[in-house]
Amino acid sequence: MLGSCSLPSSLRRLSCELVWLLCVLQVSAILFFYARSLDPPSASDQDQQENMAEKTQERPAEPPRGEEAGESGDKAQKSGGNEVESRDKAQKPGEKAEESGEKAEESGGNEVESGEKAQKPGEKAEESGEKAQKPGENAEESGENAQKPEEKAEESGEKAQKPGEKAEVSGEKAEVSGEKAEVSGEKAEESGEKAQKPGGNEVEPGEKKLQECPKISPLLMGPLRVEFSSPPGGRFRPKDCVAQQKVAIIIPFRNREEHLKYWLYYLHPILQRQQLDYGVYVINQDGDATFNRAKLLNVGYTEALKEYDYDCFVFSDVDLIPMDDRNTYRCFSQPRHLSVSVDKFGFKLPYIECFGGVSSMSKDQFLKINGFPNNYWGWGGEDDDIFNRVTSKGMTISRPSGEIGKCRMIRHSRDKKNEPNPQRFHRITHTKETMSSDGISSLSYSLVKTEKLDLYTWISVDLGGP
Repeated sequence: MLGSCSLPSSLRRLSCELVWLLCVLQVSAILFFYARSLDPPSASDQDQQENMAEKTQERPAEPPRGEEAGESGDKAQKSGGNEVESRDKAQKPGEKAEESGEKAEESGGNEVESGEKAQKPGEKAEESGEKAQKPGENAEESGENAQKPEEKAEESGEKAQKPGEKAEVSGEKAEVSGEKAEVSGEKAEESGEKAQKPGGNEVEPGEKKLQECPKISPLLMGPLRVEFSSPPGGRFRPKDCVAQQKVAIIIPFRNREEHLKYWLYYLHPILQRQQLDYGVYVINQDGDATFNRAKLLNVGYTEALKEYDYDCFVFSDVDLIPMDDRNTYRCFSQPRHLSVSVDKFGFKLPYIECFGGVSSMSKDQFLKINGFPNNYWGWGGEDDDIFNRVTSKGMTISRPSGEIGKCRMIRHSRDKKNEPNPQRFHRITHTKETMSSDGISSLSYSLVKTEKLDLYTWISVDLGGP
């Protein structure tokens, strides 16, 4: 270099001195960094190493299927630690800092790639229901930690070391461990799919797997009693006890077939649960004469006693259904008003003298008042007349509570030939005068037809006219 100078002597001398000066500075810099590498590590470097050790200890334990992914993260973290250690090692004299910086940069790049590869198997392990993402994230953090000291080495432009080759080797190990973690993630995903479909049937977590039914059902009862006939006429008596009363249920009727179906559907189960020895009698008024409810009730009383020795009589309209089976259809020590709270009247008693709808009387009570009046043609008045008969004989009306005595009324329009009786108010005021001559003792009618059906006894009669 000195022999090639063709410049003036002054300039040649100056350039040569500058060259020698640069050489001296370079040698001085090499000696300075060599001497510094022999010094103990600084406090900041020790703090950084301690922080990394604490992160390693605080990292939570991973489930069994993510162990291999965790090992890859640990190896990547160790490689990052080797990078930090290699930064503190001295550079051998004679090696170029620029080449070592390039190697360190390449090793740092490999570390980042290994951290990214370690993260991917962690994501796959997470999809298979396993927690393998965290070790991948630790590996990525370790790669970043390893990259930062290398950036410092590149900025200084002076640090070069053979440990950069160790970092490159550790990066390759991290890459291999990342591939192992990826394989383990795929295995975990396959095992998750197998666990989801055991035996080919999908079973949700917590769902009990149904077993196959036995060949012989445990619900079978054995021999059954099969009959194709039942006591006709709507008769029933309890089989496991003797009923306390024999009850005849009398229904005055005309052109109410639809209402009768509802009544039979609801009342038979209720009456059987009440353990009554009972029979149902539907008394139909034949012909087109004005309807006479009270006289039909007298007919029902008379016809029922022809068939059975009843001691209690329940008189019920066909459109009233009890809403509580504790409202027992039987007789009491006093005449009983059973339809206390009807929905039509807001489940309240319309007036205190009300005795219509559904009522019951024993045989003795019925005969004591001479039955019901026969001369109330049309709608209204007969129930009030019966109330006057009861009270005139010194008896009182008993009732269930408003809650137990609730009833539903089947809505309907006014029947033809059942218009309000214009004479009802006059007749009510003379009950005491007429009750001895107008009643069961003066009853007259013509029997048209009697038919025993499964659910009731049909009795059709001709009552004559007003």
